[in-house]
Amino acid sequence: MYEVYTDYLIEVNSHTNLTTITNPEEIKIKHFEDSLSVISYINEGDKVLDIGAGAGFPGIPLRIEKNFDLTLIDSVNKKVKFMNEVIKKLDLKDTRAVHTRAEDFAKENRESYDVVVSRAVANMSTLSELCIPFLKTGGIFIALKGPKADKELEDAQNAINILGGKVKKIDRFEIDDNDRVNIIVEKVHPSKKIYPRSKNQPKKNPL
Repeated sequence: MYEVYTDYLIEVNSHTNLTTITNPEEIKIKHFEDSLSVISYINEGDKVLDIGAGAGFPGIPLRIEKNFDLTLIDSVNKKVKFMNEVIKKLDLKDTRAVHTRAEDFAKENRESYDVVVSRAVANMSTLSELCIPFLKTGGIFIALKGPKADKELEDAQNAINILGGKVKKIDRFEIDDNDRVNIIVEKVHPSKKIYPRSKNQPKKNPL
């Protein structure tokens, strides 16, 4: 499956900008292995949302390894089309990519996911507002981050608290000499219905 995914990613990326990583070995390490670093937090049968999924990371590699219901969303339609084609090629059941913004998708889908994942999308304050409102109470939000994670997390504490989250764990590791940090936030009480705010407010005016 990974070989099919890699070949198609390289093929489409030759004419459509999906990733700056185009070497098969680098795709394996920096996309697939990095994505799978959070697999222990996802259970079979979970309802999972990947926000700003881009070319399908981390959601699709996780779905290849475990059986759960996966929705991937992205605001860039060419990336959504690519993901849906990958889903079709790999015959992944209970998996779909949707062209939408998190703020719009939240109108119908708040408080309904067990796990929300996001990788390389926004700073932790903005990301918390985009992700935490989708979680059921008791669910977890996983932010896949790099070396700036500690400063981002410090700045995001207020947002996490306001949105009903609590930092549960921080995983630190290296992939190919790159520092990686996965921040795991548990939702301990419901988010107020005003979140996430629309008109790009989570980015313009972080909580």
